[in-house]
Amino acid sequence: MTLTIASALSMPLSGCQQSQNENPLLVESQLPFGAPDFSKIKTSDYMPAFKAAFQQTRDNIKAIVENPDEPTFMNTILALEESERTLDRVGRVFFALTNADKTDEIAAIEKEVTPMITELENEISFNKDLFERVRQVYEREYESLQGEDKKLLEETYKSFVRHGALLPDDKMERMKEINLRISDLQQQWGDDLPAATNDAVVWVDKKEDLAGLSEADLAQCRKDADSRGGKAAYAIVIVNTTQQAILASLDNRELRKRVYEASIHRADGTKKEHNTFALACEIAKLRAEQAEIMGYPNYASYSLERTMAKTPENVYGFLKSLIAAYTPKADFETKAIEAFAQQSEGPDFKLQPYDRFYYSAKMKKAELNISDDEVKPYFTVDSVLQNGVFYAANRVYGL
Repeated sequence: MTLTIASALSMPLSGCQQSQNENPLLVESQLPFGAPDFSKIKTSDYMPAFKAAFQQTRDNIKAIVENPDEPTFMNTILALEESERTLDRVGRVFFALTNADKTDEIAAIEKEVTPMITELENEISFNKDLFERVRQVYEREYESLQGEDKKLLEETYKSFVRHGALLPDDKMERMKEINLRISDLQQQWGDDLPAATNDAVVWVDKKEDLAGLSEADLAQCRKDADSRGGKAAYAIVIVNTTQQAILASLDNRELRKRVYEASIHRADGTKKEHNTFALACEIAKLRAEQAEIMGYPNYASYSLERTMAKTPENVYGFLKSLIAAYTPKADFETKAIEAFAQQSEGPDFKLQPYDRFYYSAKMKKAELNISDDEVKPYFTVDSVLQNGVFYAANRVYGL
């Protein structure tokens, strides 16, 4: 169970005052909105900060459980909500970094810290004495509480139940094992996918094969080739989406096919060292077992219960309605793009997935006299932020 900490109250790190003064992750940031001060944070700060935060959380949980006073909303539920505040801050900074700039050093820390987080979550979720205090507060105070307090109590109690707090001991132990194994598999997935993406480079020897690319794109391909060992004069780097934007510009159809296939086959075992199928299958089996232990027919029913969708049937109904509405339009667009391509390629030309971006861009230019290059200036980061996100935040919230 991951407890989200949003309160502005502060709890001191017991026995860690020296570390707190030295480690920028263990003190509140003075930047606007508490933004992390990366100018002060070093990679070597993360693991000590995690360890200090783990210890603080365990001390806080121990204090709640051993409190001799009768369980109340204040000394149990709110105290529990506050118990992971430092860990929450450290984790937010670190895992934002792993998503944006996962260096080898950060990856090594992530691999070490992820099972430690899962172990702590297990300790909290299956702490019988802690749950007993939560249960007593829920039974005694739920009807008298209002607003956020009532919602927090309800969410806290139901989270414990959903994670197995009412299970018999043998099933509780199995849930702990499953949680740890899924955490390990997801870590492997998180390591393998970016590695597979980085490895799915398309090497090109001749500039002529890159016809259609701008000079800026050609320069980037040369730079990417140099930074990756120079196996050829040019390198097309695969980005982390199924489709690749460069497909809209490449005149060479065979090269478009190579780029497309490098993208879709990056982690499916085409290269033996990158195969996420086994990980996906084991995760699915473990989740199915989780659902069975908790009394649900399948994992979808278990995971959707507390969402707006509620049931798998509602999800499938929504998807089917989208398919029914969108398929005719998609088919119409595909036929239109294929017909446009046949004007230059001949009547037997069959549009393939790696052709769609290319001929769609050409058709847009021919029929609407507009190209993606003309639109790009409107989607630079600064323009999107200043004229879009920040503008809206100011109009709606006054920020």
